[in-house]
Amino acid sequence: MSIQSPAYTSPTITQTREPRWRWYHGAIFYLMIQIMTFSLAGLVSSLKGDEIKKARDLFGNTDYFKQLHQAKITPPAWAFAPAWTLNNFGSIYGLMRVLNKPASTRGRSEYLALQGVSWVNYVVFSAAYFSLRSPLNALAVTLSMLVLTIVSEFVAIFRLKDTIVALSLATLVIWLIIASSAAIFQAAWNKDDLYGVGPFLEPVPELEK
Repeated sequence: MSIQSPAYTSPTITQTREPRWRWYHGAIFYLMIQIMTFSLAGLVSSLKGDEIKKARDLFGNTDYFKQLHQAKITPPAWAFAPAWTLNNFGSIYGLMRVLNKPASTRGRSEYLALQGVSWVNYVVFSAAYFSLRSPLNALAVTLSMLVLTIVSEFVAIFRLKDTIVALSLATLVIWLIIASSAAIFQAAWNKDDLYGVGPFLEPVPELEK
């Protein structure tokens, strides 16, 4: 009498789950963000009756920016494009990494919510600042984005416990600290066309660019 042995079962093998969110999703997201940013800034400028001469005028390299009193800490106009390209690449990489974590991951929902609001800030910045000619708006949006990014860092470190996600925001934190400092001087030293107030202080020659 033969005894049939049970089917052989191989040792448990941990299967690598394919990430749901891939690099091209990040690229599409970035493209959509740029389109929304450009469209909103253009719409606001059109409603104000301003003529849009150059697309780059909606993204920080503007005559308006150059004519304002700026502190020495303010980055040059040419630095904005490469800096924000690096910042956005890191932020989106971290965002995709968190999206690919299981829904039950501690801190995942908080991080995604914070980043969602942060990206809304990014979209409205050009319209709020350049289209409306408002250094006060620029200060408010920049400071709020800095706070959101710092809180995101704390969530990444202490809730997600993901060093890579935390590092993905490192350049953005540095840039926003510099930008916030510069925005304080800019708001204090210049007239705000939207609100019809300012300047609140005379520029300090030793600090002015």
